[in-house]
Amino acid sequence: MALLSDTAVVLRRLDYSETSQILVLFTREHGKVRVIAKGIKRGTKTRFAPAIDLLEIGRVVWSARSDRERNLSTLTEWKQDRPSTGIRESLLRLYSAQYAAEIASELTADDDPHPILFDELVQLLDRICISSDPIVDLCLYLRAMLTEVGYWPQAGLCISCKRELIATDTGQVYFSSHQGGFLCRDCESNQPEKYPVHPTVARVLGSNDWANVSPWSVLDVLNYHISHLMGKPPQLWHYLTSVRRN
Repeated sequence: MALLSDTAVVLRRLDYSETSQILVLFTREHGKVRVIAKGIKRGTKTRFAPAIDLLEIGRVVWSARSDRERNLSTLTEWKQDRPSTGIRESLLRLYSAQYAAEIASELTADDDPHPILFDELVQLLDRICISSDPIVDLCLYLRAMLTEVGYWPQAGLCISCKRELIATDTGQVYFSSHQGGFLCRDCESNQPEKYPVHPTVARVLGSNDWANVSPWSVLDVLNYHISHLMGKPPQLWHYLTSVRRN
């Protein structure tokens, strides 16, 4: 058994009872860690009791044991750095942050460090606390995350014929998650898995020029891609779209 410590973001709660909870933490130097936290009431000066909420950022200490059931470690210390309370001031902010946390949990492996991605997630949570348009912030984070884990699609060119998706294009082009990029109208017929998009959205994914495009239309494509990578739709997508603003 080894005691490890790190800075962490609380991504998900997998199980909860009156005496314990199972949490997914994303740590900066150790990657994703699953822990069991016992005693969830507020602690005192002499007794540790982790009072942890989702999306909080803090310092953690846990005991790692390879023989523990479900690959769970035991949380032994938790010190909150900041609660990110601004996230809970609107449902759009809250669901955007929870969506980001779910994707980080699903697309990273246990004990696989991604310090760049960790820093991006912390910065996203800080921005969302004060953001008037968290969907733009979420899309930028998803770009950084998918790039870090090697799943960012090729954008701006047709992945088959390499033709540039130019500003004079009208109608639709198509995104293929399996192919990892966009297909022009001349090439899409040979690919059964595809998602129709406007060329403007494809260019935004290649340049981050947000002029004249709805951030939601960009997020729609990214969510389609992420759903294929996960093999299922993100659970938070339903909640996020329930407060959708075009």
